[in-house]
Amino acid sequence: MEVNEIETSDYGICIFSVAQLTSFLSEEKKSRTKKVLSLFQKEHELYLRSIETGSWLPIPQINSVTYQVRISNLGEGFSEEWEEKYCYEYFNLTVGSDNSIWIGSIGLLLNWDTSKFVGNIISYSTLYGFLLHKGLRFEVKSGKYAVKIQGYQRKDKKGFPLANSGFLFSLKEVEEFEYTADPREDKKYKFNSINCYS
Repeated sequence: MEVNEIETSDYGICIFSVAQLTSFLSEEKKSRTKKVLSLFQKEHELYLRSIETGSWLPIPQINSVTYQVRISNLGEGFSEEWEEKYCYEYFNLTVGSDNSIWIGSIGLLLNWDTSKFVGNIISYSTLYGFLLHKGLRFEVKSGKYAVKIQGYQRKDKKGFPLANSGFLFSLKEVEEFEYTADPREDKKYKFNSINCYS
């Protein structure tokens, strides 16, 4: 598995700054909550505030497979072996005092524990000896960002453990958020279309 690949086992990925998400939970008097994902699923108004403030950015309802993740701000992109399938914009993301973001399986929020976010990679081994990455850390300076998400699909499908789908994230620094796009609007955002081969 390449370093820029993550494996999802919970039908979604998410982006967040540990410092910002921790601060948001504290402001909402939810700092003792461990099941953060369940909290956002149960409390809709809290969820809306979390995406309005850019405290996290979920990309839900996608297949549990391996994805390549890249950030255009870091000079990364996809080669001609890949085809862009969509481009969605105006998602909010706030990077806190840790000057970094994590991109990983949405399952990272099933049991919130800030002590596991050390180093640059959260990995695990399968029963068959494959080393898979659950989360990747990227350095991004503190601030507010409007995020563009481009979904890519490999033109010629490869076998496991190679990724056939990927995301390119572009972060534009802003002074204030002008708009809040809700990625859970599944009629508007077809994130999983990168996994559909005709």
